[in-house]
Amino acid sequence: MRLSTMYSVKETIPMHPAQPEPTAPAPSPCDPFELPIAALSHEMDRGRLTAVRLVEWHLASIEAFDRAGPSINAVSYLHPAALDEAARLDRERALRGPRGPLHGMPMVIKDNIDCAGLPTTAGCRALHDAVPAADAPAVARLRAAGAIVLGKTNMSELAASNGRFGYSSAHGLTLNPYRLARNASGSSSGTGAAVAAGLAVFGLGTDSFGSVRGPACVHALVGMRPTHGLLDAAGVLPLAPSFDTVGPLGRTVDDVALVLAALAPDAGFGARGTGLAGRRLGIVTDFCGGNDDIDELFARACADVARAGAQTVAVALPIDARRLYEDLLAEIVRSEWVAAMDRHLARMAPPCPRDTAGLLRRIEAERQAGAGYPPNPLTVAALRHALDTRHAPSRACVAAARALGTQLAASMEASRCDALVYPTLACPASPRFDLPDPSYRCRADNPLAAMHIASAAGFPELSVPMGWTDDGVPAGLSLLGRSGHDAVLLDMARAFEAATAHRRPPPSTPRLGAPAGWEAA
Repeated sequence: MRLSTMYSVKETIPMHPAQPEPTAPAPSPCDPFELPIAALSHEMDRGRLTAVRLVEWHLASIEAFDRAGPSINAVSYLHPAALDEAARLDRERALRGPRGPLHGMPMVIKDNIDCAGLPTTAGCRALHDAVPAADAPAVARLRAAGAIVLGKTNMSELAASNGRFGYSSAHGLTLNPYRLARNASGSSSGTGAAVAAGLAVFGLGTDSFGSVRGPACVHALVGMRPTHGLLDAAGVLPLAPSFDTVGPLGRTVDDVALVLAALAPDAGFGARGTGLAGRRLGIVTDFCGGNDDIDELFARACADVARAGAQTVAVALPIDARRLYEDLLAEIVRSEWVAAMDRHLARMAPPCPRDTAGLLRRIEAERQAGAGYPPNPLTVAALRHALDTRHAPSRACVAAARALGTQLAASMEASRCDALVYPTLACPASPRFDLPDPSYRCRADNPLAAMHIASAAGFPELSVPMGWTDDGVPAGLSLLGRSGHDAVLLDMARAFEAATAHRRPPPSTPRLGAPAGWEAA
């Protein structure tokens, strides 16, 4: 769940070699791997599509592009009962009709979220036998709505990227399907790459300090960090409970809204408003200057929201938000991590480690034995430091972080802003930690800093595609709203999406093609 700035790591690890970047084909208007959930559901209602067929198509894509081809390496585990569940849901639809729009939709879930029968490794090889007895509440809600767990996705180890975005000792490195030499962001890397590449209809990730919004940004997806506490985060291997939340990743705003409506049915996610018309947006330029492409795309996005009917006004943040993690949030993580991890591991049955100390002992034993991929040394060092200092009083408190929310809310009220907008990342996706990319340019000290505002404040933030750099890398626009204004953000993002239509599939995962007659009908 934590994202980190890039570090220089000299350790040599065998990874995917660099590959040529193909040119993206124009997506078919009937492409079943790009159709929104509502359209897929409509095809099922018409009898032209079944859940079994949809699962089979996605399994074929995983085999062709995740296991072979560019070897994206996004999906860690396939659920053995996915096809059986699809057949059962098809029978149910025929007898009683659909449960709702998610009925029969294949989803992937991040590997720090419990799913009964599959291990919750959180990208850590030492947790290969951490098999939960039940689904996390978020997974249970989505399955009750008719979604099918296709599998679990790779992630940054223990949700702490520390310079290795999308790398885990459990499964290796996830690649960005848009540019294989760039990272897939973190820590919901596999979920972002899988949804972008057409390996699932939507995905569930987690976000502490940007781990849903970052992958959404670099994969031309919509990703939302909801108001903190709105969604049940039980059954998630924790980093810092004061900031951890689950969050959806989808290819459209409506897809994300449908997933959120299933997760929080009383939160008003089904409501539609006026979009951007009549809205007042605060333009935040504190995070500009890191990359010329991103700055130009952001300027165009600001013009786009104005053309869509919004009034824009320049807004200065009430504090310097560029060092929020270093100055405040990191210390809170240190103080919360071990106690939360201990509570989570205590639920697991032996021989899984039952506490943080036991986990660290197993990690070290496997490292010395040379088993599998080596662990991220910076993440292991951070966890060991948190264990060694677990009883030391924290030099920062959650109240100080939440005070930012009070300041932000007052600033937004004074300027009469419905939301603040800024680039999700100040620079494009950075190079993989194991492979340089000479085309990368970034002048920002911490290109992830903007995402820490919503985390500290507990406010909702949504990232929506805002265009493409000259290197063909997606960029994202963030909309941040006040606590509880999640549906308002979705409504504005929906209007921006409709006006700009920046989403397109990645070139490295061309569609396998649907059965004859699908596109012609």
